[in-house]
Amino acid sequence: MCSRKGARRCDALIAIREEALAEWCKAETFDEVQTAWRRLGGRVTFHRYGVEHFRRMARVRWSA
Repeated sequence: MCSRKGARRCDALIAIREEALAEWCKAETFDEVQTAWRRLGGRVTFHRYGVEHFRRMARVRWSA
């Protein structure tokens, strides 16, 4: 979980974005491009909110 909430210049976030860009550059199909950007969104969310965010989402989904 990021200790610098709202910070756009967090070193870990910059590294995550650079990895996603490298993956996107290697993509050969549209599906691979979508996968790269979806993974970026998940990793950024995980970095910002941590494991507990995903636990709460799962509880809501499976309790209904």
